[in-house]
Amino acid sequence: MKIEKLAIHDLHILTELFEYNNVEQMISECTHDIQNGVIDIFVLYDKGVLVGELHVMYENDDENYAIRGRRAYLFAFRVREDFQNKGYGTYLLKTVLTELKENGYCEFTVGVEDDNFRAIHMYQALGFNDILLRKQEEYQGDAYEYNLYLKR
Repeated sequence: MKIEKLAIHDLHILTELFEYNNVEQMISECTHDIQNGVIDIFVLYDKGVLVGELHVMYENDDENYAIRGRRAYLFAFRVREDFQNKGYGTYLLKTVLTELKENGYCEFTVGVEDDNFRAIHMYQALGFNDILLRKQEEYQGDAYEYNLYLKR
């Protein structure tokens, strides 16, 4: 298994893990945010196959989500369906958290929808137990409602 930060020229591979309504918009937004140091996208490969992704946001206008150097927001955490329940997601999440801690981050947030029981269980097992807020948002025409969990 190998984890690396996704290069801008490889952003199109994220469509292997998620069906975007507007791929060009996603690539444009991610390119802008990576170039400006706002996010990194960590990807997990196993034997050359893209298995998972985890986006990390380092700063946000809403400090509940991210504060540069202290609190990172984890989002768009996905594992290819045929690799789920095999430890890949936990491995990706733990590895990224370790790297963030080594870079001075001590607080982490994640948004989880109510019906994503597998994610809720995994995050709570790793210490994401405090709910900071309830949020509703829309992305590419799809509406999401979730709790923002905090790990210190």
